[in-house]
Amino acid sequence: DAPSPTHPHPSVRLAFLPAMLARAMLRISSSPVGVSAPVGRGVFRGPTSSSPSVGTRSNDAPKQKLTSFSTQVFGARRRCLHTSLYAMISADTAPTEVTPQPKHVSLVQGASRGIGFEMVRQLLEMPDAGLPGRPNAANGHVVATCRDPAGSLALTELLKKHPTRLSVVKLDVEKTETIAAAAEFVKKKLGRVDVLCQTAAVLHVKSGSFSMAPETSIARLDEHAMMKAYRVNAMGPTLVAKHFADLLTNGTKLSLAGSEEGSGDGETKNTGKHAIVANLSARVSSLGDNKLGGWHSYRASKSALNQLTVNCAIEFARKKFPVTFILLHPGTVDTALSEPFKKNVPPENLFSAERAASQLLKIIGEKTQEHTGTFVDWADTEVRW
Repeated sequence: DAPSPTHPHPSVRLAFLPAMLARAMLRISSSPVGVSAPVGRGVFRGPTSSSPSVGTRSNDAPKQKLTSFSTQVFGARRRCLHTSLYAMISADTAPTEVTPQPKHVSLVQGASRGIGFEMVRQLLEMPDAGLPGRPNAANGHVVATCRDPAGSLALTELLKKHPTRLSVVKLDVEKTETIAAAAEFVKKKLGRVDVLCQTAAVLHVKSGSFSMAPETSIARLDEHAMMKAYRVNAMGPTLVAKHFADLLTNGTKLSLAGSEEGSGDGETKNTGKHAIVANLSARVSSLGDNKLGGWHSYRASKSALNQLTVNCAIEFARKKFPVTFILLHPGTVDTALSEPFKKNVPPENLFSAERAASQLLKIIGEKTQEHTGTFVDWADTEVRW
C-alpha cells in the first residue's frame, strides 16, 4: 500500500503493534469480572456481575458473543506475538555449525566397487592423492557416491578409517532426484568440486525378470535394454554434470584465486588448475575403430557419452571459470563389468582395478584446460572417434 497521512505504510503500522497488544492485554487482565476490549472503532463492554447467566435470552447476548470473540482474537494475537518473538530470538541465538571449506574436493560417481572404489581409496591414501599436478588434492576431501551406500561394506570400512576426509552419499544415475540431492549435500557441506570421476556403467544385467547382455546380432535387440544402457552410460553422467555445474565452476574459481605465487621477476603467476570432469568411456564407442560390429546398446550409449562430453567441453570452455572435460578408456579391467569376457583377454592386457585406477588418476592429475574435449586410453594415447 502507498503510505498516506490516514493510512501509513504497513511497516509503520506494524511498529506500533506490540504496544497496542500490550495495552489490550492489560485492559483484559485488569478486570476480574468484566472485560473491556476494543472492537472495530469503538469499545464494547463484556458481561458483569449483573449479566444474565448463560442460556438466558437477553438483549445483552450479542454483546457477550462479541466480547467472547474479542477475547479470543486478542488471546490469539498475544500467542502469535510471543511465538514470533521466540522464533526471532531462536534464529538469532541458535548456534550454527561452520565447516571449514576444503582446498580440494574429489568426487567419484560409481564408487562402491571396481575402478570407482579404488579411485576413492587412492585419493585418500596415496601421498599425492594419485593426482600429480594437483597438490591441494593431498589431504583433500573425497566424496564417494553410489546407489546404496549402506550396502557397500568396502566404503563403510573406508569411512571408519577416514571419517573426516570421506563423505559417502547416495546417488543413482537412473534417479534424477538423487543426483540433485547429492549436489545439494555437497554444496552445503563443501561448496566446491575440483575433480569429478564418473565410472558407473552397465553392460550386462540379470536381475529378476529383467536381463540384458551385449547383442551379437540385431535380432537380439531389446528396447528396454537399449534405454537402460543409454540412461546409465550417457544420460546419467551428463545429468550429474548438469547438477554439479555450479560446484565445478566454483572449484575452478577457488583454485585459480588461491594459488597465485611469485615468478621470480616480481610478477605473479597463477598455478591453479581448472576443475575437471573425467568420464569413463570405452574403445568400443569408437566409430573409426569398429571392425567387429555387435554390442549395439553398449557401443551406441558410449558413443553418445562421447558426444555429450564434447558438447560439455565446448560449453564449459566459454564460461568465466571454465571446466575441463575428458574421456578415458581404462582398458579391460578385472571387474564385474568384464567378468563374462575376461577369459579371452591375455593376462598382460587384463588390468587389476588398483592398477587401472592409478593409471587413470595420473592422467586426470596431469590434464589441463588445453586438453578439454579429448579422448585417451589408459596409456594416455589418443583414441579415434
